[in-house]
Amino acid sequence: MSAEQSRAFLRCPHCESAAIVRTSCSHNKLLRESLLQCKNVVCGHTFSAYTEIVKTISPSSCPRDDVDLPMCSLKEREAYKIRAKENQSAYAAVTAARAAKRRKSS
Repeated sequence: MSAEQSRAFLRCPHCESAAIVRTSCSHNKLLRESLLQCKNVVCGHTFSAYTEIVKTISPSSCPRDDVDLPMCSLKEREAYKIRAKENQSAYAAVTAARAAKRRKSS
């Protein structure tokens, strides 16, 4: 499985190719800045992006007193569940199609 299939990634805002995180630094427990480089050698865009933890969907079983995040609403939580199920179904379909293609080419 390639890195793009197994890990989250960002796309270049110019050419929309995948971008690779070259380095990152933590500003605090909830905010990280990453420096990314576009994988399209013709584009070559280098840029920074922030990843911020903004709310809790499911509470931690070992919470820290110094981390204060709002809980998402019940409506938001239900929307996340629906999206997760849709993503799992789509992933299963893609995985099955790839397996069938491999079997066919063998």
